[in-house]
Amino acid sequence: MSVYAIPAQAAGFVSLFGSIEKGTGDTLNLPEGLFNIGGNGQGYILQSKTDWDPVSNNDGGFASLALGDDIYVYAVQDSSGVAQWIASKNSTYPDGYDETTSRKVGGFHYGRVRPVSNRYDESYDPPTQIVPNSCWDLKHRPTCDPTGMVEVIPGKLWVDIYLNSEGAGTWPENTPVSKFGATPIKDDSYARIDLGQLAGNAGKRLPTPEEFKRYAEGCLEGNDGDNLHAWSDTGNSGPTSTGDVAKAISMYNVVDPAGNLQEWLDALYDAGSSFNWDSSVVDVGKDSDKARGDVRHADWKCITGGGNYNNGVHCGARCLNLNNNPENSNGNNGLRCVCDHRFRETAARINS
Repeated sequence: MSVYAIPAQAAGFVSLFGSIEKGTGDTLNLPEGLFNIGGNGQGYILQSKTDWDPVSNNDGGFASLALGDDIYVYAVQDSSGVAQWIASKNSTYPDGYDETTSRKVGGFHYGRVRPVSNRYDESYDPPTQIVPNSCWDLKHRPTCDPTGMVEVIPGKLWVDIYLNSEGAGTWPENTPVSKFGATPIKDDSYARIDLGQLAGNAGKRLPTPEEFKRYAEGCLEGNDGDNLHAWSDTGNSGPTSTGDVAKAISMYNVVDPAGNLQEWLDALYDAGSSFNWDSSVVDVGKDSDKARGDVRHADWKCITGGGNYNNGVHCGARCLNLNNNPENSNGNNGLRCVCDHRFRETAARINS
């Protein structure tokens, strides 16, 4: 029997009836649709799958899922006219295929999860699993690269799971990434006002204070004498790697929203009253040797969220610090980025 996929014959065509979502355990529910794979004349049917196992349907690149994995889901050409689903750790195309014989459909992150019902629950040990609100596809995703992100406000806001670390490139074009077990970027070689440049390089932006309070909701308060709930022990001398503290996760599955490094937020204000032109506050950080004008200010400030590595019990989901100068560099502040949703959708997709 012949299989026809007439609309999908057009190059670039994609139609999905539904979204990629977490299934039972570490499986996915995949939608049916029509896909073009490889250009004009290469139309394929995609069949829906329930409780599809990415481990037993991968390109041979992994035998199991591990904490911090970013997995991509592809549709690959098949002589039957029905495309096959394949999982891969490769962000370009699966092993054994290329850009003409495969097409990336979506993906997910494998990490720790704190359900809404266990928000602020000190006794809860977050399990490692497919993060439900990290699942994305070509019709349900942020406007930026979805890797290492979770959907916090359905149809509106995506947030980096981890404090950002260095990715590819060099200043001023380097791209930060959201990655488990990495050394977080901090305001040491960077001035704090450099961090917005990094966010833009990733196609993202800095969070607002209200967005911070939203995605940090449900994470535990830090302790003065240990790092059990957050990297916040008052004896700490610096930050730790991203995701090092297992319980430091919000009910939206955002990691380290309390402790480790304060998060640089998009909220500038002036706390003074006598305003003067000042070049010293812009001749800082990267490109400090370049003439970049002046700021007319009295006491330029910014809001940060979460608390840093030695703030103890001050760290938490509603911790805000209004006493940071944007031009300073002291290694206490880090970067987490957010991104808007590509399409307006109303379906709730938080953890369950």
